[in-house]
Amino acid sequence: MAISELVLDSPSTGTGRRRKCPRYTLRSLAYVKLNESNGGIVRDLGESGIAVQAVAPLRLDEILNLQFDLLSPRIRVEGQGRVCWADSNGQGGIQFCDLSSKTRRALRDWMFIQMLSTAAVAGRDSIFSFPSSLILSSGARAPIIVDRPAEPPTVPFLTWGRWRLSVKNFSLLIDFVIILCAVLLFSTAALITMGGIPAWPLTAGLLIVCCLIFVLAYQVIFSELFCGSTVGRRLALLAQRQDAEEPVPRFR
Repeated sequence: MAISELVLDSPSTGTGRRRKCPRYTLRSLAYVKLNESNGGIVRDLGESGIAVQAVAPLRLDEILNLQFDLLSPRIRVEGQGRVCWADSNGQGGIQFCDLSSKTRRALRDWMFIQMLSTAAVAGRDSIFSFPSSLILSSGARAPIIVDRPAEPPTVPFLTWGRWRLSVKNFSLLIDFVIILCAVLLFSTAALITMGGIPAWPLTAGLLIVCCLIFVLAYQVIFSELFCGSTVGRRLALLAQRQDAEEPVPRFR
């Protein structure tokens, strides 16, 4: 869109003329009817007149009957105009003579709407937009990549009624119960063999030594070299798998 107040030289007279009103250059074709035997295309227009490219050359100071339509929004302009300048190629400027105030106001509104629509389209091509074809120089600094903080691993839990234990605590509990049962069984057999309970310092010492021996033996037996995971660990993993595969009740 080009709206400006330019000093135009008349091709016929060679004298400069300053436009009183700004002109709007049309982006689409608008045909104008000039009298009965002539016509052309509107090049630009304003509130006071239009510039045309006529089929037949125009005569200076000739009075013409104008009729043309403008789109978006659609308005029709009808009236008389006087040829202010013309050349031999059919170009010329026509000044409106008897346009009504309603038609002039419609022309002003139409040009204002075109200005707003053009400004809206131009606003999309902002200097702050980043086109996909933007090429940066090879000396540009590499982007800084910030790693997202690692989320803490979730601890699996086992639920049994109101009880809720983690897999690790559940396996430790099972292993503790197994070792405790082994210690109690060995202690009972030792008491039966000895025929009674010895003094309490000796009993406490024997109990501590027995517990250490059974704990070490349990770790050696269920190490990676022999049996692998302990009984408690295997039971915990099995219970976790069954808990995960348990079907969720659905409401019908």
